[in-house]
Amino acid sequence: MKKIVITGFIIALCMLVIPLMFAKSGESARPTAAKALNVAKRDEAPQKSEAENTAEFFRVKIGDKVENLPADGYLFGVLAAEISPSSEPEALKAQCVAAYSFALYRKKSRQNADYDLTDSYKTDQSYLSESALKEKWGESYGENAGKIKAAVSAVAGQYLSYGGEPALALYHSLSGGKTNACADVFGSDLPYLVSVESESDVLSPDYKSVFSFSEDELNKKLAEIASASGGDLFSEPQTAESGAVKEIKFAGVSISGTKLSGLLGLPSPNFTVTYGAGAYTFTCLGRGHGVGMSQYGAQQAALAGADYREILSHYYPGAIIKEN
Repeated sequence: MKKIVITGFIIALCMLVIPLMFAKSGESARPTAAKALNVAKRDEAPQKSEAENTAEFFRVKIGDKVENLPADGYLFGVLAAEISPSSEPEALKAQCVAAYSFALYRKKSRQNADYDLTDSYKTDQSYLSESALKEKWGESYGENAGKIKAAVSAVAGQYLSYGGEPALALYHSLSGGKTNACADVFGSDLPYLVSVESESDVLSPDYKSVFSFSEDELNKKLAEIASASGGDLFSEPQTAESGAVKEIKFAGVSISGTKLSGLLGLPSPNFTVTYGAGAYTFTCLGRGHGVGMSQYGAQQAALAGADYREILSHYYPGAIIKEN
């Protein structure tokens, strides 16, 4: 009897202990299975293309050196150089998306070069390093940098696309009330760079500027075009819908409004010229080439409540926002 009791006790004990052992064994197996599942998911995830991987960095030619800059660091330096940090957050975001789009466009066009972009606005878009900005802003560096970094972070990876490719998102300081079509200024027609209204630009204190030149000054500045004397040396210009000068004759020789404004140092190709009292007076509207987004117009739109998507869709009609 005693032996039966002992045997029964052992059997009962085994019935209790063995399930617990299996239960613990099952618990320790679950993390292992989960890890295996996660690894499988990672292995099955679509790999980024080479273009997507390289899009996070830009080779920027600064002086004689080429620096490999991460996209967010590069865009921070561009925004800091190209737009006031006191701009509205939505205007800063619009500027960031435009700048990133421009950078991607340039990068693709320079695949065979040893750099993607320069730090010059004359060739590409301006860029300032962190050390240069600390010197420029002084005690305001922290506050200014915070605003720009917030904008860069908010729209990270977003760019304008047209036809499946990054758009050449040109921008300028201030239009003459209407932006210029790309074809009217640069001779190339891009469907998302057409003339659009930017009426608030007329409110800027920099909207209109006047420059006067003597005949001698004109001949020196335009020596590569022609040289002449006496009377009105300019013909009636051919103008675009926006008011920009497409072509004008100086001493009988045709020259584009863009080239003439560059040679004379005028702030925009949107100008009229008059002659009187021995002087040639140019009245200019706006600042910059006038193509794409007006930075002043973007700021005014943001102040009126527009978000960055609305601003971009207005200045780049037909282009859509995509994300890397």
